[in-house]
Amino acid sequence: MLYSNVSIVILEMQAVLVQSIVKILKKAGFTLTDIVETKPRCFDIVARRDKIVLLIKVLYNIDSLKVEMAEEMKMIAKLLNASPIVVGERFKFDYLERGVVYNRYGLPVINTATFYDFIVEKVPPMVYSAPGGHYVKLDSEKIREAREKAGISLGEIAKALGVSRRTVKKYEEGIDTSIENALKLEELLGTYIIKAIDLLNFVQDAKEFRDVKPELREKEEEIVEQLRCIGVEVHPLKHAPFDVVSKAENNSILTGVKQIKEIEKRAKILGRVSVVLSTKAAYIVEKDIKKDINSVVFVMKDELSCVSSPKDFISLLDEKRSTENNI
Repeated sequence: MLYSNVSIVILEMQAVLVQSIVKILKKAGFTLTDIVETKPRCFDIVARRDKIVLLIKVLYNIDSLKVEMAEEMKMIAKLLNASPIVVGERFKFDYLERGVVYNRYGLPVINTATFYDFIVEKVPPMVYSAPGGHYVKLDSEKIREAREKAGISLGEIAKALGVSRRTVKKYEEGIDTSIENALKLEELLGTYIIKAIDLLNFVQDAKEFRDVKPELREKEEEIVEQLRCIGVEVHPLKHAPFDVVSKAENNSILTGVKQIKEIEKRAKILGRVSVVLSTKAAYIVEKDIKKDINSVVFVMKDELSCVSSPKDFISLLDEKRSTENNI
């Protein structure tokens, strides 16, 4: 019973956090939608302002973030040119500090105050947490230029900081350092040399990702294979409000394929996300259903047999969208 009560309290606190993040985003002029009614989900909020697209996961304690959720969040962000961010308040038994970026499975993690500073005040965090303490990134070019301009040798800086000459050389090559050393270096050179942490480009994994293998029924697998046969690039998902991210003719299409009773409800969520992301949305169905969701194009599975290329698939979606809007 005690465990159950604790879980309820944590869920309530997370709900409050979600609403706080929503308010912050609206204050900063973002268009957004939350998808907290869907489970499971690798992100809770999708937001957009101009070219900035954010996928946000909100957790009171970031220990509850699972590796497969993080990996899928990174994959979706890469496919949709978005920036994934985790917002939380605690890590193990400690509170996350304001202005500090933490790392969880390669995702940037910050607290609500840091998120507010970054989104509303446009003040980026400068410090990150790693094993051993807190560190900062250095502007290596600026260090070299300031040192040469001041006529200070590598050895003189090393002596002042209490480090080796080789370490100072590494500062000019891009190595990070402790906050204490960075502040001493700034005082010695008479200029700011700490670089802000780029949260929007924190995840820069150039490696090819492997598609996840969600549990799809036989008929849903057939739809996925039909899309692939057409030449559409298909990336199935397990923890998102859409079943597939399809790529065709430089278009990203949020795609639904699950044949469930709640198709209309799922399609509405899919449509809300697609509107925020300004992407196409399609739901491929086996039988005709109610079509009162303007942001989603419903395609009969049989219609795919008449499509022979990604270009034709996009044309089909555009044609159906145009026809439905004129009815």
